[in-house]
Amino acid sequence: MTIDQVSRRKAMARWHRRLALFIAVWLVALAASGMLINHAHDLGLDRTPLSETLHRLVYGIENSDDDLCDPVESEAVDCAGVFARLQLPAGSLLLSQDSLYLLDDTGQLVEKLLTNHLGLGRLQAGFRDGPQVYLRDAQKTVLTDTDLMETVVLDSPAVEALSGRDWQVRGETTNFISWERFILDLHAARFLGPFAKIFNDLMAGLILVLAISGVRLYWLKRNGNGNGRDEKRGAE
Repeated sequence: MTIDQVSRRKAMARWHRRLALFIAVWLVALAASGMLINHAHDLGLDRTPLSETLHRLVYGIENSDDDLCDPVESEAVDCAGVFARLQLPAGSLLLSQDSLYLLDDTGQLVEKLLTNHLGLGRLQAGFRDGPQVYLRDAQKTVLTDTDLMETVVLDSPAVEALSGRDWQVRGETTNFISWERFILDLHAARFLGPFAKIFNDLMAGLILVLAISGVRLYWLKRNGNGNGRDEKRGAE
């Protein structure tokens, strides 16, 4: 092997290592995000809203419902997910897709309840009528009191009778974006927009280059072109 051949082999090995490191970082991120997506429901990622900061920085969504939380100061209240506020005889009730927040007159959090504690899935709407509070998801409507102590699932005639009431509805364009959605977007490189497909094709091409260069280097060493003695003879 000549000196030029040795130099080219070393250069190939150097770029092979750099390319391998770059692809390894991407594959680790791809594998980690894939595992999180696979267990998203078990980890609650499909029900956990993205923070307001990430809503703004990543998706450019400004929370238009901040006033619903005033003057709430508790960090336990996720104001980004709140879509309605029902005034109660003593305090108020904040409604979000997966949680209910019972507040006193000063805005302090008294109690937080998950919607499934009331037999509901993802909350879609609610309204108050005197001492009664009506809440509904995609399948059923329940009646509870202002203390959220007891709930009754309403039958079809009772639900139809509420069709003209002043429901506070979660909009179809709600700001709620879950961590599962965020990780899915990262996993598929959707933040690159129209360049996502090009990026994925580029990474696939680099993997092919890495495989081919690895086979080439292995072949050179197997044929005795990569050992120290041949390099020494080439140098002489």
